[in-house]
Amino acid sequence: MTGHVSLIGMAGEGCLSLTSRAINAVSSAEVLVGSASHLAFFPQFTGKKLTYQFPIEGFITELLSLYAQQDIAILTSGDPLFYGLGQTLAKLKVSQHIEIIPHLSCVQQACARLGLPYQDMALLSLHGKVNKQKLPGLVAQIQHHDRFALLTDATDNPLTIACKLVKFNELGWQLHLCEALGTCNEKITHWTPIELAKVDLSQIHHTNIIIGERTTQRPWENGKGHQPDSTYSKRTPNKGLITKAPIRAIAVANLQLTPKSVVWDIGAGSGSVGIEAAKQAYQAHCYAIECNDTCWPQIEANIINNKVDNLQLIKAKAPQGLAELPSPDAIFCGGSRGQMSQLLPLFWQKLTPGGRLICSAVTLDTVIELKQLSDSLALTPQLLLVSSASDRTIGSYTSYQSDNPIHLFIFEKAIATC
Repeated sequence: MTGHVSLIGMAGEGCLSLTSRAINAVSSAEVLVGSASHLAFFPQFTGKKLTYQFPIEGFITELLSLYAQQDIAILTSGDPLFYGLGQTLAKLKVSQHIEIIPHLSCVQQACARLGLPYQDMALLSLHGKVNKQKLPGLVAQIQHHDRFALLTDATDNPLTIACKLVKFNELGWQLHLCEALGTCNEKITHWTPIELAKVDLSQIHHTNIIIGERTTQRPWENGKGHQPDSTYSKRTPNKGLITKAPIRAIAVANLQLTPKSVVWDIGAGSGSVGIEAAKQAYQAHCYAIECNDTCWPQIEANIINNKVDNLQLIKAKAPQGLAELPSPDAIFCGGSRGQMSQLLPLFWQKLTPGGRLICSAVTLDTVIELKQLSDSLALTPQLLLVSSASDRTIGSYTSYQSDNPIHLFIFEKAIATC
């Protein structure tokens, strides 16, 4: 017979915040688990007390194994199902029955103090996550909302967040800094991003949450979805190294992205394809891979101007730099620098099932190479030949100037069926 596990949310005032149901769960437990501050509220508890150890997943797994036959009460802050231990337990195969007794989340408390409804807020967290799991892009995500709630941590603290908003010219926000909610040290102050970026961090309580309200700034201001070529910073010779707008629009549309699609833009040039893809895949990490160092300043400037902090520049010549990246759901290859015979098999291997790969070709030589490589790998791409022209003035007349026709090889990786 296995024991019973109670996961109990608490507020800053400790026992005073607990319901009779939560108090009973603690009283009947044989093992009490929590942070040192949580456990300090229960000096009268006579059973075994354990303090959290990290990494937390390993600690919880060992805890539930060692004390499988005993009743366990686990203390945590706020609502365990809001970026808390509840999601950790949900991922583990737990034999014990788990009862969750929540308290108000920090977002509920903050919004109650401010009198703000939160059903349409972006609910975001940077709290306690390792680097590879960090929020893909705060700036990209808040473009879809007029309000956001953000849980911070020691690294991504309120000053760091404010500085990031300033860097990406996201200045039209009112930031409510809510500190030590539910305790005698509770404090709520109000800032612009520029003001908060100058505050002394040592004066801010380590337990805090930011509530942001859009004021004067519109979503994606100066950086909407599909942009004309003229808005991108690019190398000046030959009209710049950029996938032209009509091709870019067709390519990104055919990648069939979702908000959580991981995207690789290979041979990024100005980064325009990766940028417009990252706007659609705003809840995911996206990558622009480019080896030409003269392109790097332009890509970095375009990332800031288009507010896609979920797009990371990888300064390498593919396939270098790809091994450590997460598997992509979509790949656009605008230039292989003679590496296509090596890259295409790698792309196909790395691409997730159901994902799409698009390779563009300007020259007949590249078209022939891609066709032969496709045949050798038993791949059957959809082929598109795209021609476009833009207006030009000749004296008092208007004519058209044609761009080079572009071949697009569109590959879709099937999802395996049983």
